[in-house]
Amino acid sequence: MKINFFRKNKESFLLMGILSMVFLGFSSVSAESYDVYVDVDYDKSEEDGSDDKPYKTIVKAIEQAEEGDEIYIKEGEYEENFTIDKELSFFGEDLEEVEIEGEIKIINNFEAQDFVLEGNIVVENGADIEINNLIIKEADKIGIEAFGNSGDVIIKNSVIKKSGTKGVYVQQDREIVISGCSIYGNQEDGIDLRENVDGIISGNNIYENGKNGIRFVVADSELEIKNNSIKNNGDSGIMAKSIAESDAEGLITVFNNTSIANDYGFSCDFSQNKVETSYWKKSIKVDNNNFKNNDENEINKECDLIQPTQAALKKKQEEARKKEMEENQKKKEEQIAMMEQNKERTIEENKTQLNQLVEAKSQLQIEVEEQRKKIEKRGWLVSFLIGPNYGAINKIKEVAPGFGENLSQFDDLDRKLIDSENQKIAQQEMEDVINYVEEVNTLVVKRDSRFSLFGWLFGLFG
Repeated sequence: MKINFFRKNKESFLLMGILSMVFLGFSSVSAESYDVYVDVDYDKSEEDGSDDKPYKTIVKAIEQAEEGDEIYIKEGEYEENFTIDKELSFFGEDLEEVEIEGEIKIINNFEAQDFVLEGNIVVENGADIEINNLIIKEADKIGIEAFGNSGDVIIKNSVIKKSGTKGVYVQQDREIVISGCSIYGNQEDGIDLRENVDGIISGNNIYENGKNGIRFVVADSELEIKNNSIKNNGDSGIMAKSIAESDAEGLITVFNNTSIANDYGFSCDFSQNKVETSYWKKSIKVDNNNFKNNDENEINKECDLIQPTQAALKKKQEEARKKEMEENQKKKEEQIAMMEQNKERTIEENKTQLNQLVEAKSQLQIEVEEQRKKIEKRGWLVSFLIGPNYGAINKIKEVAPGFGENLSQFDDLDRKLIDSENQKIAQQEMEDVINYVEEVNTLVVKRDSRFSLFGWLFGLFG
């Protein structure tokens, strides 16, 4: 790039001058820091472009400057349109204090830094431009427009905002570097590149533009788009485009960008030339980008592009998810098996308790049956004379509360039983207890209530 070559030459000349001062004892060396000065607030009539007698307008400074001069613009507001028709460099005194309102037309190599431009820059065919730390705002149409066919466009650490159409528009056959910039609030695309544009777009914040954050034509282009933050744009964060004029493939790398809250994170547009899906795959490599929370999709289906790192990550996540599901299923099966074991153990324990209650009931019945036989053995004559067997009746009455306790224990156990077989047995046993008690009670009441001649006496000693 000619500007860089010129700058390198000037640095070499400066180094030679310093060495000369060292060896010549600093004799008769005096130089200004810049070649030409401009101060809109200078109020004297004599102007020669020096620091003491600066030109009042940038137009006058350009007219009087020589090829390769550095022009220093002091703080103030300059309302001028001007053309760079020779190789020049502009340096503002302070970014916030130097403001130019108008259009800068560049037909020769141009370098600029540290001022605000309320307007636009037009770069003609063949001219190189390098800007650093500028604010370009509120252009009627395009913030920076570079016409095609040759030349470098280098934009660093600058703000390009609120243009009437595009922020940056670079036509075909250019080389570019756009890095460290904030490009936002433009009515159309933040950055728009035509075919056969080579270079790097890196480390930029590109947001809230009316259409795409970055749009580029694939044909014959060789681009690295990396480490950009691209958010809240009206269409895609990044859009690749095919054109009717060319089926040529490109070499595009889209790496490590964050593209969120757009319509698409990345999209392919073949509205002018319906190319095959393989065209995008051959021309574009996307990887390790963070495409998320976009309204439509992360990458539109027309591209059919896959991020290898993301695909590997997705596969790893799927494998981890599958492993987690398998482990959860295994735990679930183990829990079910344990629950079954606990159930079986509980059933066995309940069965044991049930058998114990059945055995207790049987013991009570044996005791009652012994006394019942004694009651029934006494004939009617003896019963008439001395009454029923009060000793046996009283013994039954002593045993009777045991049936109530036994029935209560059956009922408590029945509420805890978890298998139908044991429940059926428990309920049958409770029914048997109730029926047996009613039967015995009927017998006791009947015998105990019969009249006897001396029954009252034996009842006292029964």
